[in-house]
Amino acid sequence: MRYPVKINLIQYFLISPPYYHMEVKHLFRGNLISLIASLVILLELTLLEFEGLNFIFALPSVLALWVIWAMAIPSVLTYHMVKLERQWMLDLFGALAVMIAGIGLVYLTLGKFLGVELILLGYTLEPVAGIPIYLTAKRVRPTYSSLFFWGAVVFTAGLPLYLVNLGPVAIVGDVVKMVGLVGLLLTLNTRSYVGGNAYRPR
Repeated sequence: MRYPVKINLIQYFLISPPYYHMEVKHLFRGNLISLIASLVILLELTLLEFEGLNFIFALPSVLALWVIWAMAIPSVLTYHMVKLERQWMLDLFGALAVMIAGIGLVYLTLGKFLGVELILLGYTLEPVAGIPIYLTAKRVRPTYSSLFFWGAVVFTAGLPLYLVNLGPVAIVGDVVKMVGLVGLLLTLNTRSYVGGNAYRPR
């Protein structure tokens, strides 16, 4: 009677490929939410580049950041339903990223620079939370999955560079991430995966 419990724990922390399958419709929806969020992020990054870092405390910037944060919640929940590889990494680090960024936004709304630091801390967890998405999505299209993941890494690494006038690094990372997301969305849609059930890798 103990074996099913052990197998479930092993599959949760180290999902074995022979037993692994993903819910593609949720992967499509999660990628779509991420793409919309990335577009808003691109707008925010561009405004910060032209208006200066102090613009982050302006009302339009704060509102945009709250919108981005709000979209992170359905994004994490949707990706959770995909049955990702290394699911626990998304569940743990995704939840932490949302919570830390949310606290940071409260401080930012109050005009405290601590809010900026907490938001940056939350975003540093994004690539870690994205590893399960990368491992899963590469079964569909490795190239686009890599663009999505490494774009997110460059984007995250580029955020602190706004302090030294190197904001375009984060912008480039966000654009690369979006290219990967668009490629994955087109691939999933073209192969008629969206209306299907689980996808079992070859």
